[in-house]
Amino acid sequence: MISICIPVYNFDVTELVDELLRQANHLNYPVEVLIFDDHSQQYFRQQNSLLASRSKTSYLEFDFNIGRSKIRNRLADFAHGDWLLFLDCDVMVDSPDYLKTYIDNLGRAKVLCGGREYGPKPFRPELLLRWKYGVSRECKSAFVRQTDPYSSFISGNFVISADIFNAIRFNEALSGYGHEDTLLGIELKRHNIEILHLDNAARHLGLDPCGEFISKTEQGIVNLVRILNISAGNRREIEKSIKLLRIFRFLRHIGMLYPLRWVFKVLTPYIRRQLCSSNPSIQLFDLYKLSLLSKIYRPHWRQVS
Repeated sequence: MISICIPVYNFDVTELVDELLRQANHLNYPVEVLIFDDHSQQYFRQQNSLLASRSKTSYLEFDFNIGRSKIRNRLADFAHGDWLLFLDCDVMVDSPDYLKTYIDNLGRAKVLCGGREYGPKPFRPELLLRWKYGVSRECKSAFVRQTDPYSSFISGNFVISADIFNAIRFNEALSGYGHEDTLLGIELKRHNIEILHLDNAARHLGLDPCGEFISKTEQGIVNLVRILNISAGNRREIEKSIKLLRIFRFLRHIGMLYPLRWVFKVLTPYIRRQLCSSNPSIQLFDLYKLSLLSKIYRPHWRQVS
């Protein structure tokens, strides 16, 4: 059996679940769908709770928000399948053979990653930064992703053996938003667990407005530093394997730490204004992330608050 695990927060997953069930009904392979709501707003809970009446589907609501790592682990705890398919709630599968592609490749590796894609350019300018970042940094073919399989791992669309997942799991010490998939990818690499990348994308629908995306990115940068503290014994290897940390380490070594802090202190309002314009610069977004790292950096990456 394959258990489709969908953690939900403030998103209507009705269309996604109905498409997955439609595909499942045409397969000679047992499938279950688990939908766990992480204390969404009432409207979304009302909409998604109707899915409880669908066959092969289980729906559960939490009374408070438990976070991105914990809810994925709880989904795995309740799953009956030998394989777990984790899908973000704000995606859609466009291929009519999406489930079949995964099932046909079960056993070729302990982890299968399908990738991510985006729709056409949005008309609303406040959505352009998230869309542009996704298209330029996240939309990669399986061939490209396979050249660096662990760094290319994302948790929004992947299949994993239940035995492997239960031995590793998402690290619940990482709270807040961002990089729980980075940390899981690091653990997969550390345990020499093979990842096979496939061209079996899920289309990302949840385009955050510019200000919200920048705030989430800031939270993600803090979590990136927390990863270094959680994996202190493997810190140097992590710095080398994550591109942003690798570049930041190089800039530190050539004396650019204080100029980066000046950028954050003085230019942040101007950078944010440009990023929320009708033509956001991804390179400027990279500079902003580096400057944020410089602000929270401490020697030996001591714990950040």
